[in-house]
Amino acid sequence: MRVIKVLFLLAFFFVCMLFFVQNTAILETPLQLKLGAFGYQVQSPGVPFYVVLLMSFVAGGLFCTLYFLAEKVRLAAGMRSLQNKVNALEKQMAQHKKSTVATPPSYVVAAPTASVMPAAADSTAPAQKAEA
Repeated sequence: MRVIKVLFLLAFFFVCMLFFVQNTAILETPLQLKLGAFGYQVQSPGVPFYVVLLMSFVAGGLFCTLYFLAEKVRLAAGMRSLQNKVNALEKQMAQHKKSTVATPPSYVVAAPTASVMPAAADSTAPAQKAEA
């Protein structure tokens, strides 16, 4: 995956350099930016267009980096909270298992003893005698 990323970045860099070399005349024309609001007028000195283009690219990269950094911090905090909840539930489950293993359940029924078996055989014998 790293190799693919490096190749993609190299291709992107190559295309950008090709763009700048082929359009130097247009990119070197001075550009004057103006902003007017509420009666105030702000004007920049003449700046080559490629400087504005590069600064826009850098500003976009910085804003994306800040956004994804904030998103990563938010997700890490959420993951830490969920991990604490999982640890608490595992601890609670372990305590519950200890308490159930220590005391046997009251619903266990004892197996029938040998004295019960012959009595059952004797009780069927009178029924068979009555039929005959």
